[in-house]
Amino acid sequence: MCGYRISNVADELNMEPTSHIFGSSKLKKVKTGDLVRWHTLAKEGAPSYKENVGIVTHVRVDHRGGRDVAMAKIIPLGSENIVGHEIEVFLACLKVISPSVVE
Repeated sequence: MCGYRISNVADELNMEPTSHIFGSSKLKKVKTGDLVRWHTLAKEGAPSYKENVGIVTHVRVDHRGGRDVAMAKIIPLGSENIVGHEIEVFLACLKVISPSVVE
């Protein structure tokens, strides 16, 4: 299932995409090209959170820990990040700031 577009996976399996995938609540909300934000724990000092922003390059379902998990590949934006370096983030952790527009 890795690497398939989410809608294709659901069509091929002839089921709703939300029937068994961990993080499925965001499958229809996050798509390639969206500008998203998510939080990570700050590394310094007392427990606090750092807000991150990035562009989604790929949404997929991986099989991890014995179950299907919705993940996104993201290019993080900001001065601390390596240009073009992609990271993986659990889809349920993302909030769409600006959706992509297909014309």
